[in-house]
Amino acid sequence: MRLTIIIGLAAVLLMTAAVVGEEEAPWFDMENCGFCKFLLEDPELLPNTTWEHHHISNGAVSVTTVKEGFKESLAKAMAQMDETGKRMEAGEEVPMCGMCQAWGALMAKGAKFELVETIHGDVVLTTGDTPELIAEIQAFATRTTEELAKMEAAMKAEMKEHEGH
Repeated sequence: MRLTIIIGLAAVLLMTAAVVGEEEAPWFDMENCGFCKFLLEDPELLPNTTWEHHHISNGAVSVTTVKEGFKESLAKAMAQMDETGKRMEAGEEVPMCGMCQAWGALMAKGAKFELVETIHGDVVLTTGDTPELIAEIQAFATRTTEELAKMEAAMKAEMKEHEGH
């Protein structure tokens, strides 16, 4: 349910942005995205979380895993995202990063999302019924993997820089 609300609302915002001709948002904008910003509230959450995205025959599977002791922080962030989705549904404008917008666009095109809670995070199956939609889902997974690698490298570089001071 929570995933469906966020994705559906993201699709509405994406369509609105396309109509007014706004620039493409950065793929990840953890500080300014009305959803992702909650992942920063526990400064130790991101360094202790991994996200994997893998192609499957009809889409992609995304696996979120948190290290011991961080499941509660992830759950809190997800609950705050749910609340943001509800406010957005009520008409509040919420800024979103490119990834959240793209996820909403997949939903608008008919992608199906299935969320499975796990002991250490969650698994999301994103599937499509047409070769075109499946290709878009897999392109989303590939781009997200690439952008996560960039973000992780930047975080490591920043940590290394702080260690040197």
